[in-house]
Amino acid sequence: MRLLSKVAAAVLLLVTMPGTAAHAAGPVPGGRLLYLQFDGSTGDQGRLLSSKLDGSGLVDYQRAMSLYSYPDYSPDGRQIAYVESYEFHAMSAGGTGDRVLVGAPCGPAWPRWSPDGKWIAAESCGDIWKVSSRGYESGWADVTGAYDYNDLTVSWAPGSKRFAVGTYPGVQIFRADGSSQRTLTDLADAYRVAWNPDGVTLAVEAHNDLWLVDTVTGRARQVTDTPDVVEFAPLWSPDGRWLVYGRGPGEFNPDFPGYSTAPEIWMMNRTGKGQHDTGLDGVPTSWRKRA
Repeated sequence: MRLLSKVAAAVLLLVTMPGTAAHAAGPVPGGRLLYLQFDGSTGDQGRLLSSKLDGSGLVDYQRAMSLYSYPDYSPDGRQIAYVESYEFHAMSAGGTGDRVLVGAPCGPAWPRWSPDGKWIAAESCGDIWKVSSRGYESGWADVTGAYDYNDLTVSWAPGSKRFAVGTYPGVQIFRADGSSQRTLTDLADAYRVAWNPDGVTLAVEAHNDLWLVDTVTGRARQVTDTPDVVEFAPLWSPDGRWLVYGRGPGEFNPDFPGYSTAPEIWMMNRTGKGQHDTGLDGVPTSWRKRA
């Protein structure tokens, strides 16, 4: 695995146009990143790791997970939620105390913890389901089943009262209980989504590029444009100033979007500029404030 040295960490790549880069100096954000590292063969199973953004403080969980397991730190950073087979799981941030929260009717994917710590939501059977973070089927419910969408991925808004869902096509906004819905954007091939903690910006993976979408107006702005490179799995820093994402060789496949067997973790600022390779290999899945 490639790690940034203290000297190299001060050198960032600045993008002036999507897909192009130039050198500029800048700090390394704080906190701890959870990510899956792939060996470059199939991309089916990744090695679960965590570290600071400069690669120091590496923790190897000694376990492999599929990308759809998408492990996520709880808001207090003490637990990790993930999915495996037909089950929601949670464990301590150190990797101990693994427990099953609830089974799912179909293989769940892309779990996300609500900012208030009460819920974990994920896709299952083409809908978004949520379960109480306490488990035991408490609050287990299909919250988007009343709407005829192919719901793929979910991201909670700050305050936990709404969530965004990537669908085919476009992005939908739901109340947390599924009682109302509105179309935010009809951006074609929208898949994984990430709601900025500032509440006003949504990062969206669509057609293997990244877009920033205003959560009020729905205005979408493309921030990467790399036909031979896949940019996917966007994830905001806890303070909303930075966006990390997976980036690697690949071509668009509507049946398997956001797929690369040799991804690297890249980063940009909240406006889409300053795109650079962090020096970490893998796909980011969660970012906690505490290192």
